[in-house]
Amino acid sequence: MKLSLGRLCIALPLAAFALVLADHVGSTPLHRGALWQVVRTCAIAAQTVGVPFPCEQVTLASDDAPGSAIIKSPLHRTEFLLMPLEAAAGVESPAVRGDDSSLLWQRAWETRSMVSARLGRDLPRTSVALVVNSGIARSQDQFHIHVDCVAPSVERKLALYGPKEEGRWQLFRQTLMGQRYWIKAVDKPNLDTTNVIGLIAAGLPRARDAMYRVNVVVVGAELADGRPGFYILANSDKMAAERLMDHSCAMG
Repeated sequence: MKLSLGRLCIALPLAAFALVLADHVGSTPLHRGALWQVVRTCAIAAQTVGVPFPCEQVTLASDDAPGSAIIKSPLHRTEFLLMPLEAAAGVESPAVRGDDSSLLWQRAWETRSMVSARLGRDLPRTSVALVVNSGIARSQDQFHIHVDCVAPSVERKLALYGPKEEGRWQLFRQTLMGQRYWIKAVDKPNLDTTNVIGLIAAGLPRARDAMYRVNVVVVGAELADGRPGFYILANSDKMAAERLMDHSCAMG
């Protein structure tokens, strides 16, 4: 009975989170700190009893790497969320702009295997998106990276019109779900040395002064000669960048 009660107490923050998490158009969040409560619960469980419950995975912080947690989104079949164990509201937080934040993005990228497992088939890198909604569009004030399928139309446009070599930021020539984005190619197979938020803050016009308004999308890419890489996209549109995802993972 004690074990069951303990598990119930740990699960309560996740149940509350399921009721309020809604990073999509038209959402009206009731409690913007629900996700942070889940993160803290998972961290305490990992530290005290050695299990990540109610999260899927917890990586505790070390001297040279930030801690993080992964939860299964209660809203969508294949979506997962990765967030730091440190309090950080969103892309505007200095805590997610340091060089070691690249490890958070790499762990989010590795979480695509969980998406594939839920889907029952392997996803090519070009079908996976990592998304952080802006402070205007998000419903939770704890930095979290959405991991799920990219919309097929977005995947096709990036394949056709995305830059094939790493270079400067440029305005993407096509609209993506009705929005315009700046885009930059990254010529690396993984994200463990790519400071995504730092690149946006340093490279996009006026971004540093208004990071609260910035949406971020990272999509796996095939660059020139078939080299594996990434596209980083960013804008300051009031609509959530999560619109570029397809939570049904339909094949285009």
